[in-house]
Amino acid sequence: MRRTAWLPAAAAAVFLLPVATATASPAAGSGRLLPAERTSGPVASRSPAPHSRLVFAAAEEDSTLQGFTSGRVPDPRSYWTVRRNLSMYTPALWHLLQRRRAWLSVNLRWRRDFGPVPKGAPHFGELVAFLRTAARHHVGIVAWLTVPYADGYWLTEDNVATFDRAARDFDAWAHRIGFRPEQVLLDLESPLQDSAISSEALRDPFPAVAMLDRNVDPAHQCAATGEIERLAGWLTRRGYSTSAAAYPFLLDDVADGDLALSDGLDMAVPRPGTFGQVAFMVMRSVYASLIGTDPGSSILASYIDAMRRWYGTAAGFSLGVAGQGPYRNLAAMVEDTRLAAALTPGTIGIYSLETALQAYGRSGIAELFDAAAHPLAGPALTQASGWSTGTDEARTVLAAMNDLVTAGLPLATASRGSPQLANRWPTGC
Repeated sequence: MRRTAWLPAAAAAVFLLPVATATASPAAGSGRLLPAERTSGPVASRSPAPHSRLVFAAAEEDSTLQGFTSGRVPDPRSYWTVRRNLSMYTPALWHLLQRRRAWLSVNLRWRRDFGPVPKGAPHFGELVAFLRTAARHHVGIVAWLTVPYADGYWLTEDNVATFDRAARDFDAWAHRIGFRPEQVLLDLESPLQDSAISSEALRDPFPAVAMLDRNVDPAHQCAATGEIERLAGWLTRRGYSTSAAAYPFLLDDVADGDLALSDGLDMAVPRPGTFGQVAFMVMRSVYASLIGTDPGSSILASYIDAMRRWYGTAAGFSLGVAGQGPYRNLAAMVEDTRLAAALTPGTIGIYSLETALQAYGRSGIAELFDAAAHPLAGPALTQASGWSTGTDEARTVLAAMNDLVTAGLPLATASRGSPQLANRWPTGC
């Protein structure tokens, strides 16, 4: 969920399960217990009071992801070898999170934090202790699942089977250590490698055009969409509430009634009703990179009608990156948090707690919790919601990209001997 690209966020409290034994829980891929998993004490506890609407992404080892929006893909080995830096989680920060009834969307990495660790890779167990500390402070946890870089990292059209195995290993691990998040977050994006290519599209368009041509395959998109829905259904039957983080590009894509752009980007698509919540990663820094200027807060409001039309009250926003681009200024992050709180009834995601703490300090974190509790209203809301020139330019660029892929899709698929049309939205598959 980090990136200098898009932020996944979700929301949920966490509650206590009786600690299960390994023999009482599903055994698929559960692996051996790490030393940290053998320690006593609950991993999660029910909060005594309602949580804040604000959800910070947390505990992602992001140093190896820093360059991917410059066209660099991280070394696949670094997924296992680079340690998280959790040193900023001091007693003072934990007490702040407890006072503000916080919850965190915690990055949990398959085959690193849970599931079978590859032979020769180090065994890390720091997140179990982290989750127990959160439980002691009544900080709610969302389980944000990712897979190795070489497998795409986020959930895409191409790796649903990998995420299915990861989800089953997570379920076994969670039961074994007594961890029951109220939500499991699936981060629906393009493959990590394709995201690196897309980030360079304006400077070097030819690899991006080749990527779109290579990716479009409506039949494959339909199959992946069905697999994602079955995965979400399996998680629901296992007792988890589900949430998804999604590109707002999806809403630009479906404006013409089809899914061509999403197909070209190999984006996993959350059809309405698949997930309990869908957080759209409307990150001003990405749009500023796209058009060369910050579109301002109105880029959020420009999507709200489509969000409400297709997802109703399940739709929400994720903001970021804290401390970068337009959000170097705390006031901008505060205003957008208040705007998001006014536009949607649910939670507001921010990427990330670590970057926000570095940029704003604990006092700035407290201001953001206050902002989530005080939505914009009246003239301030009207002013923030009006389309800026930058917002109009960004949305126009995306509409043109969508038209280009829609027009080119039949030709691209015909060149492979099987001409296809783009899937219709939302019932084309």
